[in-house]
Amino acid sequence: MKFLRGFFISLGVLSLAAIIVFGVSLLFSPSGAPGTPEETGAISPEMVAQAQEMAARIGRRLAWVMVLASAVMQIGAWIAAGLKLHAVRKTGHPATKKLQLLEAIDIYFDLPLYFGLLGSVGSFILVTFFPDAGLMFAYASTAMGIIVSVILRLGYHTPFKQELLQSVDVPVS
Repeated sequence: MKFLRGFFISLGVLSLAAIIVFGVSLLFSPSGAPGTPEETGAISPEMVAQAQEMAARIGRRLAWVMVLASAVMQIGAWIAAGLKLHAVRKTGHPATKKLQLLEAIDIYFDLPLYFGLLGSVGSFILVTFFPDAGLMFAYASTAMGIIVSVILRLGYHTPFKQELLQSVDVPVS
């Protein structure tokens, strides 16, 4: 399980590093308003149309890349929660101790929600440059986070907790 901890710490550090690099690049080369026509030169309508077409194409590709990245993060969260739950199931502890261990790993079942929220926040940056791609990523990452979290809670966490509670006559809290 130390691998998972290292994986998620690395993922967080890489995400923060990417945000910092992106922010620093904007700091040193911000996109400002164009100056006078003498400073910018003449741009033909064909060049503008070509640039808009290229930006739309990049935006579409970027949207799908971001949705796939969000899906990979959700799969990682699903695997992490499954491995933690499997480890609790396989311990030789009594049911009361397993309930305590299950409570301790509860965060893994909320991890998809946090990844979905991370995707929504990331899409605010993306929407600045590619509005359609940013919106698609925001909706997709949030929806995937909610769906995966509900599946983990209703499909794995709750049935195992009910099983443990039935094996021990502990009042439900």
